[in-house]
Amino acid sequence: MLKRLFKNVLCFIICPVLVSGIICLISLKGSNKTGLAEDTGYSIKLKDNGSKADSEKIQCSSSGNKSTDADEKCLGIYNKNQKCLILANRDNPLPKDYSLSLRYICNGRLQASEYLYDSLVKMLADAEKKGYSYWIASAYRSYEKQQSLVDEDVNICMGRGMAYEAALEEVYKETMPAGCSEHQTGLALDILCSGNTNMDVSQMEEPSNKWLRNNCYKYGFILRYPEDKVNITGVNFEPWHFRYVGKKAARYIMKNNLTLEEFYKKLGNV
Repeated sequence: MLKRLFKNVLCFIICPVLVSGIICLISLKGSNKTGLAEDTGYSIKLKDNGSKADSEKIQCSSSGNKSTDADEKCLGIYNKNQKCLILANRDNPLPKDYSLSLRYICNGRLQASEYLYDSLVKMLADAEKKGYSYWIASAYRSYEKQQSLVDEDVNICMGRGMAYEAALEEVYKETMPAGCSEHQTGLALDILCSGNTNMDVSQMEEPSNKWLRNNCYKYGFILRYPEDKVNITGVNFEPWHFRYVGKKAARYIMKNNLTLEEFYKKLGNV
């Protein structure tokens, strides 16, 4: 009689505990399926159409795979200077609604983004103190102007006996397709040495070009297409092509021997 009573008491105590535990486990599993997925790194906040919002910051998650110090520094630089760090290449055409504000440079001969104006004036003035002077061959180009340059170069190649597709591929090694050119951002400049206005690799031997390549980062510019990064940029070495990205970004990119594509990879954008 006592044994039977003892068993009933144990059953009365243990059963509710087991049932409660089972209910708790089911509840936890259900909550994990409804949005509490594990975060494994960066999350980039996008607009509804999938493009990165200019006014929205890229968020760096502190959970999951933690970012390196370099990644966090890139994110900080990017979030404070997105407009000057826009990436334009064959894989990243400019948005159709891309807008920019231009200023005349070179006594009204060319136009460039207002963002680079003061830095360019300072850079050229400091170079002049060193005895160097330059000829800016190209700055902002419209979509139509870029397309005309591509067509012109393709016709030249075809005149040498190349088929159209082969000619186009050859041209794209130095001239971006319309819509994909940095010149359309107004942030890129083709700067030639006054004593040598040939747009070729002979520029790199000029003392004035060497000064630019060594000092441009102090003014917010980078050498956009380095000699040892052709496989990354997809563009042949251009010692005359300088791109404005802002002082902090330029210092970081040049110090770490990066291209703009590599900088973007640290953001998880490319």
